[in-house]
Amino acid sequence: MGQSYNLNEDCTAATIANIKLVEAPAHGSVEFVKENIYSNYKDGIRIKCNSRKSLGVSEYYTSNSGYSGRDMYKVRVSYGEGTIKDVTVNINVIKN
Repeated sequence: MGQSYNLNEDCTAATIANIKLVEAPAHGSVEFVKENIYSNYKDGIRIKCNSRKSLGVSEYYTSNSGYSGRDMYKVRVSYGEGTIKDVTVNINVIKN
């Protein structure tokens, strides 16, 4: 559902995001996994980092069995250097 990263100019991890679930999804679950991911910087010197994987945190949502419809959850992301973001993730679960 999302990824969090904070990279140095040499594309190494500056800090690893601490993600806390503020409001759990009503119809599923969320897992936070530290893993190597591709960043998505839009501009600046770190845009070069987008072409290779660096350590970050991925968010994986799994809906309850048989559920389809809307769901959402809220997280608080902190990078340990003063940046804190509250994020609401809206989901539309579609049956396959």
